[in-house]
Amino acid sequence: MNKLANLSVTRGFQIFQLFRFSALLLAGVLLSKSKVSIQEIGIYEGLIFISGAVSFFWVNGILNGLLSQYKKEEKNKNVYFFNTGLLLVFMSILLILFMMVFSQTVQQFLPSTTPKIYGLMLIYIFLNNPTFLIEHIFLLNENTKGLLQYGALHTLAYVAAVIFPVWMDWELEFVFYGLILLSLVKNFYLWVLIYKENVFQINTKVIVDLLTFSTPLIFSFGLAGSAEYIDGLLVSSHFGSDQFAIFRYGARELPLAVLLSSSLSASFIPRLNQNNLHPELSNLKKESLNLMNLLFPITILLVYLSTWIYPIIFRAEFISSAPIFNTYLLLLVSRVLFPQTLVLAAGKTKVILQLAIFELIINFTCSYFLMLEYGIIGIAIGTLIAFYAEKLLLIFYVKRNLKINLTEYVPLSRWLMYSLVLYLVYFLTGNC
Repeated sequence: MNKLANLSVTRGFQIFQLFRFSALLLAGVLLSKSKVSIQEIGIYEGLIFISGAVSFFWVNGILNGLLSQYKKEEKNKNVYFFNTGLLLVFMSILLILFMMVFSQTVQQFLPSTTPKIYGLMLIYIFLNNPTFLIEHIFLLNENTKGLLQYGALHTLAYVAAVIFPVWMDWELEFVFYGLILLSLVKNFYLWVLIYKENVFQINTKVIVDLLTFSTPLIFSFGLAGSAEYIDGLLVSSHFGSDQFAIFRYGARELPLAVLLSSSLSASFIPRLNQNNLHPELSNLKKESLNLMNLLFPITILLVYLSTWIYPIIFRAEFISSAPIFNTYLLLLVSRVLFPQTLVLAAGKTKVILQLAIFELIINFTCSYFLMLEYGIIGIAIGTLIAFYAEKLLLIFYVKRNLKINLTEYVPLSRWLMYSLVLYLVYFLTGNC
């Protein structure tokens, strides 16, 4: 841990996101190996999915707004932590009230469960959402050691909270008691961290400014997340249930790419909104290159091997999912470019929202017409086009309005080389 503490806060934040993903993955794997029925696992997975689906867009919007608004050189900079915490609590209360009033509608999207377990899920959502601020406090304070220690402990505690009740042969509801207990501990830790900053002061201006600034981001995250549902809707309405399963098992990016690229972007927002823009552009370029060196070889190998891997991991019928998976892997070409990081650092959240709306329109239009021509693979290609179009427009905006050339923050020659090899492997393996 002492050696890891010498890592940059950017690398620490990436490792932390891997810790969090590992906790969910390991808990799911251990559940699948336990005596718990598939129906109960489905209930657990469904409730965890819903808790994320109703929260991710506004939690991420507010926290990315904090990263953009936070000014390290300000005398009362730590007032942001307390008031961001209050805002997250307030938004969580509104969400829970909404889910209580419309509980019958929400439960239609869940596996069959009891009102008691649904109520436990609401308590978990309320307690868990504000705790996402913890890692951002470590990030903004550039406390890599604290971030990594918290990430490791959180991973162990989350897995224990889920698996211990299962090992004790307790009812499923005790899994949520465990998650609620973990969230209570995390809340206590959050407010201890904030107390250490010596600022327990309600500042309505900070709250209003943060909410105003974050609102376009909240909508843009929501629109970006809805793209997955649009693709699924097109498949379910034009193809049978068997094809829907084929599509869902293929329509996924490499999790490592999403986690590492998003955490890299988030870690650079507060660094770029200070007065040292150009040195940080060089650092962003260097980190982008490191990310490319890691992710492109893995992705190229996956594209080459996917037709062999899919029948082994799943069943022989799912070999048709491999070309869809390979098409989604091509999103890496745009994932490792970070013009959106510069736009967020500059505080241009409305631009992010406008382009998110544009991406959604392009996604639906291209996916629909390509679906009519090429079948379900056309939906994946339409999503790819939409992602690329949004990223190109962001690059153009940064060049024109922020006066920053692409070569200042992207290792262009290495990116072009990797992208060419990836596409070459994609076409040679007969995906399209």
